[in-house]
Amino acid sequence: MNDKRVEEDRVGAPPDLNLRRRVFSLPTLVAMVVAVVILVLTITKVFDFDWAKMGQGAASMDPGRYVLAIVVYYASFLVRGLRWNLIARTAKLDEMPGVRPPSVLASSGIILMGWFANSVAYMRLGDVYRGWAFARESGATFPGSLGTVLAERVQDMAAVLLLVLVAAAWVSASGDVEITRAGLIASIALVVFLGGLMVAMRLFGLRLAARLPNRFQAAYSRFQGGTLGSFSPRDLPVQMALGVLGWMLEIARFYLVTQALDIELHFAIVMFVALANAMLTTVPTPGGVGFVEGGVTGLLVLFGLEDSDAGLVTIVDRSISWLSVVVFGGILFFAWQRFRGRPRTAAARSAAGPEDEDLASPGNRNRP
Repeated sequence: MNDKRVEEDRVGAPPDLNLRRRVFSLPTLVAMVVAVVILVLTITKVFDFDWAKMGQGAASMDPGRYVLAIVVYYASFLVRGLRWNLIARTAKLDEMPGVRPPSVLASSGIILMGWFANSVAYMRLGDVYRGWAFARESGATFPGSLGTVLAERVQDMAAVLLLVLVAAAWVSASGDVEITRAGLIASIALVVFLGGLMVAMRLFGLRLAARLPNRFQAAYSRFQGGTLGSFSPRDLPVQMALGVLGWMLEIARFYLVTQALDIELHFAIVMFVALANAMLTTVPTPGGVGFVEGGVTGLLVLFGLEDSDAGLVTIVDRSISWLSVVVFGGILFFAWQRFRGRPRTAAARSAAGPEDEDLASPGNRNRP
């Protein structure tokens, strides 16, 4: 009986996720090369940039509004951390023996580290890393923690769809420009896919899991519990409101960047382009590099900006939404790994097993 329990705990424990090894792996290198090639082709073949004009525009940028854009952007991580904390409690992870969900501040930091991982690694590894870090910090199982990440993603896509529809209606009502349909179709498709995944999980998940080897059934059950248990009619309105607020702060970041560069855009266009930016980051290159720059610049040109102005807005905004995440998220990642990257509880340490030790710092490995 005890052996079976230990086996189930090991299945539910965080896996080996040596992020540094994956960042410097061949697949990441190939993805980065592809991203750079796409970026170079976009700059040289698609747009006609006046680099001198762009340099003048950057030199005359309002530093106060640029700094405010950074502050607003990082405030969105606190909002997301609060929502994730609520999602975990709705999924009743805090009611499991020996589990204590991270604080709002710690949850926000884990999200930033996950975005850092997405910015430097391929295939959005950061989402899996977030589940690992949450499990390791709280003592919860890895599948259950990963389920809350999926639930958060579903809520994110629903919030994005809502805001994209508002932006599309607003732009269309203004009559100045015609909204592109690609963003609408992509948003609707993502929400329908994720919604269908939730329904399929509810109806068929456990039955399909019953066909798996016994040791994986418990892991899937925890994953499904973390995902579907995160949705509660009582708690969902507050979580969705926080999700919308988080995205509005990202929109505010993009708006402040345009204001810092003294470039006027209809606020509905700002909304649409900022949200399209977020969707383009889901492309499986590190941080969406190559696709985000070309897509955002192309949308701004479509909405009436000159190539050079559109390129300048994109570069300055990416200095916040990608470059600063690589810098600040990287610092936080290595600091957390050094000082806090170990299970909080004895039960979690025993469940983690020796395969996790390469994730902990050398100073942590020998601790009892």
